Amino acid sequence: MAGDYLHWQFQHTRKNADLTILAATDDQTAFIAPKSANHTVYIQKISISITTYSAKTWTFKDTADTPVEIAYLSIPTAVTALPSESGTIVFDFGPTGTPLTKGKGLTLDVSAAGAAGRVHVEAYEKLEGSVAEASTN
Repeated sequence: MAGDYLHWQFQHTRKNADLTILAATDDQTAFIAPKSANHTVYIQKISISITTYSAKTWTFKDTADTPVEIAYLSIPTAVTALPSESGTIVFDFGPTGTPLTKGKGLTLDVSAAGAAGRVHVEAYEKLEGSVAEASTN
């Protein structure tokens, strides 16, 4: 039997994503996008492993005109001395997740190039509006 996170992904549509952010990488726009304007993406978990440290910030937000920020990470200049302060950073929004604005995707806003790492996002999308018969909208 699937865990609670997978339950929601199987009931709706999985929208998981993996990103490799290089030191020269800038913003990642709409790397998770909804199928239509009538779908809402729910972010369940964001896991980040920093591989190159640089005093930068990474902000995860939706693509609305006035973006809704769901996670913010301040990356230090150098790796920290304590194991409890480094490693994988996890933003966990629980099995049902936190919704983005209906019809909007997930974007990673990088303050400037310099930091690098891996990002894994667990998410699903759910139809939340009426649609015409036999349409994908």
